[in-house]
Amino acid sequence: MKTYFDPTTKLDLPVYEPRQSTLQALAFYQFVDDTGKIIVWTPGQLEIIDCILNRSSPIDLKRIQIIAATQYGKSLAVAAGVVIRASVHPEKWAIVAGTTEKARIIMEYVIMLALNNDIIRSQLTSETSLDRLRMKKSAERLTFKGKGEVRVYSAEAKLVMDTSKSLMGFGSPNVIEDEAALVGDVLQATVMRMLGGSADNFLVKIGNPFTRGHFLKTWTGGNYHRIFIDYNRALEEGRFTKEFIEEMRQESLFDIFYECLFPDSGMMDLRGWLPLLTDEEVERAMVDEDAPFGDIKLGNDVAGGGRNFSVTVMRAYNVAKKIYKDREPDTMLFAGQILSFKNQMAVRGEDVFIDKVGIGKGAYDRLRELNNKVNGVSGGAEPVEKSRYVNLRAEMYWRAREWILRGGKLLRDDDWHELTEVKYKIADSSGKIKIMSKEEMLKEGIDSPDVADALSLTFATQDIPPSQRDRQTSQTPPPNPDPYD
Repeated sequence: MKTYFDPTTKLDLPVYEPRQSTLQALAFYQFVDDTGKIIVWTPGQLEIIDCILNRSSPIDLKRIQIIAATQYGKSLAVAAGVVIRASVHPEKWAIVAGTTEKARIIMEYVIMLALNNDIIRSQLTSETSLDRLRMKKSAERLTFKGKGEVRVYSAEAKLVMDTSKSLMGFGSPNVIEDEAALVGDVLQATVMRMLGGSADNFLVKIGNPFTRGHFLKTWTGGNYHRIFIDYNRALEEGRFTKEFIEEMRQESLFDIFYECLFPDSGMMDLRGWLPLLTDEEVERAMVDEDAPFGDIKLGNDVAGGGRNFSVTVMRAYNVAKKIYKDREPDTMLFAGQILSFKNQMAVRGEDVFIDKVGIGKGAYDRLRELNNKVNGVSGGAEPVEKSRYVNLRAEMYWRAREWILRGGKLLRDDDWHELTEVKYKIADSSGKIKIMSKEEMLKEGIDSPDVADALSLTFATQDIPPSQRDRQTSQTPPPNPDPYD
């Protein structure tokens, strides 16, 4: 029997061949995608479908847990198993997703498979508007003539109470938890209570190992049938290419999304927070001499006295250094200092960044009064990549993290270790990256990371590579050209 090594449990997990009934069902339905192309299922997908179609693992366990690399095709496999069961058997199926977006994805697959298959489409009840499904490809509920039903629920934090009530009212003995690591403990308890209402119940937990909560507990507990599909297995099955994986290595959370590793227990605190960077990563980034090139950016964090500092960080395309740090309670004086740095270094106004909320507003307003076009930044504003980050502060800090991990350098200074005190986690309510607020840090006894904040502000806009900037400059005509020249 083939096995795959799971680094979390340190076990070789067996791979079971799909049962004959599963292969026969898939051959009978011959699912196609929206282009009319027949869907070819790979071994890991067949494992997932097999467990759902039979409502048990090959060794008759009613609890299934699947950790699979992102973009592998696990949601499509889940949808295939569920839509066949619901169209044939008078069963209720609840799909509880970690986020609203994820819930929609699963149901969109269920709808696609149902609409593109004559047999399953004919089993939809007359109250189901096929035209509406074709146009919107979205619904929260599908019902079939044989009394089968599929409903989706979101684990968004603001919806937990309503979702819990709705789930208990539905009373489904079959539950699929997608991105189960993002399903909070309250909703998880509701799911288990609902399942307890039926003697014959079935639960599938599937997703990426974002947190070490109930998802880790059940993975290591031994009561679940485990299916492990990391990028190595996906490569073997032809789901990914080597080129794609090498490209993804440069992206954030590769260890969670593709290596399928749980966050290290020594790094994660009890509430699921992880350090933005480790001491080792910060030390590796430090250099004793700087040779900056590319655009110069100035990040300015304003303090109002007390234990906090006003800080200016200069960052070029390749290196950053702290150029000012003082307990300066007079924000107007600090504004003058910022202007002095700007002029000395010939920094463009759009490359000067200052927090314009709270204490920093006075300095920002003063610079604007002096006709200096600088970038006022609000950390609570919307990020550019809304699907990845909770707010702009999270996006700025994550850009800083990626810049350092990709080779960005820090002129040696002990203050850079503030970056290890900044914490992040995947927000339970959205699946997005969140940075711990200064208020939360203060409650944990962590001083305001003024130097780290100043560095993060230089990532409020995307960097332009020097080669690209050179091309832009060469293609820009000089201002007010002499018409007689």
